[in-house]
Amino acid sequence: MLSLIAARELEQKKQRNQERIDNNRETIEDALRKLEEYRDKGEMSEIGYYDAFKLQTEQEDYHANVTRLKLAGIWDEIIGLLRRYELPDEFECREEWVELGTRFRCLMEPLDIANYYRFSTDKDTGPYMKPEDGSGPRPSRYRYPQRWLEHVNRKPTGYIDSCFRFEVEDLRIRIHTSNQKQNRDAAFEKVKDRVLKLEEYVLQWVEEEKLRRDLFFKKSTFVKWRWELPERHRMKSGIATLMGGKGNEPAFFS
Repeated sequence: MLSLIAARELEQKKQRNQERIDNNRETIEDALRKLEEYRDKGEMSEIGYYDAFKLQTEQEDYHANVTRLKLAGIWDEIIGLLRRYELPDEFECREEWVELGTRFRCLMEPLDIANYYRFSTDKDTGPYMKPEDGSGPRPSRYRYPQRWLEHVNRKPTGYIDSCFRFEVEDLRIRIHTSNQKQNRDAAFEKVKDRVLKLEEYVLQWVEEEKLRRDLFFKKSTFVKWRWELPERHRMKSGIATLMGGKGNEPAFFS
């Protein structure tokens, strides 16, 4: 009898938690709209929101960081409840939360990556995530929504679109740790397969119109990274055709 009462009380607690989390949806959506406005304004200024956030030179960048921290706190609370089994079992399958989680992950995670590499956190704790298995400091607030989407689609996400910026940052560091060209060429050969895979996905996302034009701004981290790759690779790469055929000048979205 006592176990039945305890079980009923637990379910009631889960429902109360879900109602409280549901009441936060409007706050989450409002914060996401602010970040979308920040992203769109950056594109108008010919600097992507990723690079603008990483530089932190304008007042808007500060406000975006405040919004980022607010969203991170809300989602960390949600994930904490899930980890303690204090939300209904079906919560992670609810369509509205899968969609909101995906929107949150794709918009917010690039800012977390920008913040991570802005402060060179990788020097103390390693890369944002390990390329080989995805483990590492990457927050659970992104891992969980990714799994929700994979569960609904019944297939792995594959290349994690919201972690694209991490790949660029990590490859750039691994290739350019040395100022000597010979050492850089050797470093490139060690990660060449990752570079080719990244370029393959960029081409795919271009065809599917999933990329925003800020990626190809001349001063973007991505374009700078492309320009720093060995010339023999850059000139033959499929991405070179997107970037004016020269491998370093974006001719895309013109």
